[in-house]
Amino acid sequence: MRKTRRSPSSPLRVWIPPKKAREKFLIIYELEGSQKAVNFLTKYYGVRRMKIVFNGRRVGNGNIACYFENRAYFTKRGLKKRTVLHELYHHLVCIKELELSSRIEEKDANNYAREFLKIQFFSREPVLNA
Repeated sequence: MRKTRRSPSSPLRVWIPPKKAREKFLIIYELEGSQKAVNFLTKYYGVRRMKIVFNGRRVGNGNIACYFENRAYFTKRGLKKRTVLHELYHHLVCIKELELSSRIEEKDANNYAREFLKIQFFSREPVLNA
């Protein structure tokens, strides 16, 4: 029996929304805050909402954020877009009951946040003044 070769980057288990939804998330995050932005994404995915708790006491081991039972806990320096998206990935995995090892889940959460934030708002073509 021949072993199949796995690609170095595993596919994400949770799909990334289209560009317009990602842009809307970023606008809501900047204008209305992280909780409303997360509510938008959970509604988009059709899952129950994740509550954001800004309380560093729950976060331990030198971490900046952690996810536990539909709540994401953040420290002062941990409440950033990338970290919020990382914890949202953990929420989606938990809700969809995906069975992943902690190492793979962490790697996928990092990839999800990185790919989500790859948005080019402006084209690189020069604007000609007529």
